[in-house]
Amino acid sequence: MRQVESLAPVDSIPASTSSEQVLLALGTGSALLFGGLTIAVARHVPDVRAADLHIHLWVLVHRNDLTVAVARWVTWGGATLLVIPALVLVGTLSRPGPLRLRTRLGGGLLLAVTASVGIYVGLLINGGIGGVRPDVTDWAGTAGGPSYPSGHTTAASILAAACLWAAWPRLRTPRARIAVVTVAAAYALLVGLTRVWLGVHWPSDVVGGWLYAVTWSALAAAAATLARRQNRGAR
Repeated sequence: MRQVESLAPVDSIPASTSSEQVLLALGTGSALLFGGLTIAVARHVPDVRAADLHIHLWVLVHRNDLTVAVARWVTWGGATLLVIPALVLVGTLSRPGPLRLRTRLGGGLLLAVTASVGIYVGLLINGGIGGVRPDVTDWAGTAGGPSYPSGHTTAASILAAACLWAAWPRLRTPRARIAVVTVAAAYALLVGLTRVWLGVHWPSDVVGGWLYAVTWSALAAAAATLARRQNRGAR
């Protein structure tokens, strides 16, 4: 148990019942919303389909070469080949104090594995739902596989949440916390929006990716906080 705790990048976050309750409430609420949206998408609920089509057609009318070029650049922020190494780096650098490289790398790998499992489960859901993407003639970027939930959105959002989780112990002032939360949320938001702007995903795919990522990240953080508190209490 001590070895596992030493690898965690969150060992300086105060373990409190209130923080666990907030994380559990956030994760549970997001899970309920994600479940409801998933059922609606799987059953092709007309209202969801109509909203998807309306926004998709609006995007096709309003996008131009410049905005497409920017979207193609930003959307790389959700590529798994970039997200996983970034998670290792974030976990490694986030550990406070003069720790050995092996310990720091262990923390980075633990963070990366937790997030990677979340991304993998998202892909399993994606394959199980098997959503159909917009017509390929509307695409302004590359994509593959089923549509719901958006893989890029999921990966970027889980990375944003992991960065926030790892950085939180160092954020001593409300201003710093607001700034980091804003940056993390903007990153996840922008990557998701690029998938709609490039015409490779329906809006519901992106919303599903956001909700799933919040669910996984919040529940994983709650479990880590609870495990750490119990571990300390057992000493």
